[in-house]
Amino acid sequence: MKEQARDIIGKDGQKYTMKSINAANAEQFLDFMYQVSDDTHFMSRYGDEVGQSEKDIKEEEKRLQSLYDDSRQTMTSIFDNEKIVGNIAVRSIGKGRKTKHRCEIGLGVRKEYHGAGLGTILMEHAIDFAKNAGYTCMELEVLEDNTKALGLYKKMGFVESGKLPCGFKLDDGTSIGEISMYKLL
Repeated sequence: MKEQARDIIGKDGQKYTMKSINAANAEQFLDFMYQVSDDTHFMSRYGDEVGQSEKDIKEEEKRLQSLYDDSRQTMTSIFDNEKIVGNIAVRSIGKGRKTKHRCEIGLGVRKEYHGAGLGTILMEHAIDFAKNAGYTCMELEVLEDNTKALGLYKKMGFVESGKLPCGFKLDDGTSIGEISMYKLL
């Protein structure tokens, strides 16, 4: 969904811009995903799995534009000048009557911006967006060793609903449990 750009101030005192992104931001978004996926194992793929070819950019343009054009979904980013430093997606889980009340979120912040409060700002925005879009249940998954994200989600009112012990399997063979969480809106 198209949302107006607005200035925000991080806990670090720095001024950022938060806005919804669309096809025009595909290359910036893929760069962001590459970096955050390369910095940590908490993301659903490794950095080298984030495609950045012309074909990948074209596919991302279509995906981002689809989210931008949908009044019940959003891809909202925080920018430091022209660089995406944080992002949250709110996506419908289903369109049928039985599941249209549910949405899922995905959050990421560049490592060098951790501690600036951007995750909290993005979560507050996503919760408000979801309520206004008519969702009554918000869901997410988080790795059990991602203690900072778990703390943020609990602070925002999410509760655990289950755990998949083998949620992620890293290249070195390590298995990490994935915790499912939800928040009633």
